[in-house]
Amino acid sequence: MMNETNISQRRGFSAIANREGKTKKILKIVGELTNHPSKKALLLDIGTGNGGISHFLSQEFEVISVDIEDQRSLKKGYAFLITNELLPFSDECFDVVVSNHVIEHVVKQELHISEIARVLKPGGIAYLATPNRLWPWEVHYQLPLLHYLPQRIFMFLLKRMKKYQEDLRLITWHQLKKLATPYFKVHLRSDRVCKFPNDYYLNAPKLYTSILRLLPLKILSSLAFIHPTFIVILEKNQ
Repeated sequence: MMNETNISQRRGFSAIANREGKTKKILKIVGELTNHPSKKALLLDIGTGNGGISHFLSQEFEVISVDIEDQRSLKKGYAFLITNELLPFSDECFDVVVSNHVIEHVVKQELHISEIARVLKPGGIAYLATPNRLWPWEVHYQLPLLHYLPQRIFMFLLKRMKKYQEDLRLITWHQLKKLATPYFKVHLRSDRVCKFPNDYYLNAPKLYTSILRLLPLKILSSLAFIHPTFIVILEKNQ
């Protein structure tokens, strides 16, 4: 759980661009593995940021969104609460949970996962996306390779470079599975997004899409450990 200092100092990386497109990607991936009548289903969006994704999700779901501080510019369509990793909700109350590029900002990542499992209904699912620590380009600070160093050294160097905004705790594919499998079945989806980016509302170069369409999905799945971003659906264990 983040302490009060962590909460007050966090600035975040709440990008505004293309929130609607990112929401469409989330909805498509969620829809592939659930038959919830979405407008009657309750969805928890963890990590509100500027509120764009929560706003667009509310067109399909009843949405409650949480973050550690209020940075919203889009506030319509959903309920909002300030909290930390300990979610202020009863057990088994949500049909869907979205954790979109949140876990790398969280201090207690296992608690983040276990709380998602706790608040999900039986048969509920969670959408989780996070950058891959092994990908050579670090997307938050826009730097190559430096994040391969131990996390404390990475943060120290960012401070010395005067680029530091907040701590990051990037994880590998192995670490993500280790965190999730006690509570969930893990369904990889970044393999499909890599193979068919245009189907998931991503604008990819034609050469890129032509090459990846030639690769069997099984090969892309086996290469999950080097995907730029992990995108998974977590199906709650019964």
